[in-house]
Amino acid sequence: MAETMKGLVAYPSGELKLQDVPVPKIGQTRYAPHDVLVEVEYCGICGSDIHKFLADEKEKATVKHVPAPVVSGHEIVSIVREVGKEVTRVKPGDRVVHEIVTNYCGHCPACREGRYNICNTLKPMEGRAHFMTGGGFAEYTMWPEWQLHKIPPNVSSKAAVLMEPTAGSIHSIITRMGVKAGESVAILGPGARGLLMLQVCKAIGAGPILMSGVTRDEKYRLLMAKKLGADVIVNVEKEDLRQKVSEMTGGIGVDVVLENTGAVEPIAESLDIVRKGGRVMWAGGGIKGGIIAPVDTHKIIVKEIDIRGEISQIPYDWHTAVFFASTGRVELESLVTHEFPLEKWHEGFTLAASSHDCLRVAIKP
Repeated sequence: MAETMKGLVAYPSGELKLQDVPVPKIGQTRYAPHDVLVEVEYCGICGSDIHKFLADEKEKATVKHVPAPVVSGHEIVSIVREVGKEVTRVKPGDRVVHEIVTNYCGHCPACREGRYNICNTLKPMEGRAHFMTGGGFAEYTMWPEWQLHKIPPNVSSKAAVLMEPTAGSIHSIITRMGVKAGESVAILGPGARGLLMLQVCKAIGAGPILMSGVTRDEKYRLLMAKKLGADVIVNVEKEDLRQKVSEMTGGIGVDVVLENTGAVEPIAESLDIVRKGGRVMWAGGGIKGGIIAPVDTHKIIVKEIDIRGEISQIPYDWHTAVFFASTGRVELESLVTHEFPLEKWHEGFTLAASSHDCLRVAIKP
């Protein structure tokens, strides 16, 4: 095996550079003796990667960047090549996907609840391998064995690119929001994550389900939402979202709103379309360091609305994601719409940032 490889390195300035980096070695990382060297098959371009890529000088002050240069990329599909001396869960040749929360203290209040994703003693970036020890935009990466999951034989490596956002959708819908069968749901934003949320809601029997988007989403993303089972489709630039929700729910409002846009207006909309005593998740702005939006607290008070945030996943979410993918409860392959070799990473990032006819772009190192 060569000593070096090409890797897409993220810098604290926000810059991305394709450059030579060392190939990780068994026994020489913080994960030893439970370290696993993998060869990356695919690594998806997440919305968070895009926002860092696009950030201008003003936005760089709010977008969270890595504390030190590191190979980026976290939607990883790989093949195990070497294992540390105490690894028992995987073996060379196994196809795996990667949990992204790899570092946590294990003894703080959040960790004692199993909420490793929000370990109280670490900053969010410090808990994730792709910000600290290296991610998947390279030929090889190193991961701790506990954060690897074997891919079922009937799930292709291309489909598995979306296992991480599927786990994130399960975290949002089941773990954080506790959505139940028969509950009505409004999903604001029809990107890959929104379409995965739609499928998870369908898988657990929630409904009716409304999906909203804008005019640029009509030709592809909203059509995909309809195909995947959304009961109501709303173009908010042509229709009144509040009125459509009122019609769908007999004037009551939906049980659950999943805001997934990262825009200001849907924050206000979410408080109007949720029923009294309903639940709202604000998640879309997290991938770009958060957004500042005016909030009418009167609506929260008089409607007794529960508002929650979410970040990453916990082990339950990953187990369920693999189960849903293997049983066909979520369909992933058609959502991975484009792939590029690592040397054409800039072209892939540009497409992911600009095209409304693509959902997930995968880099193939």
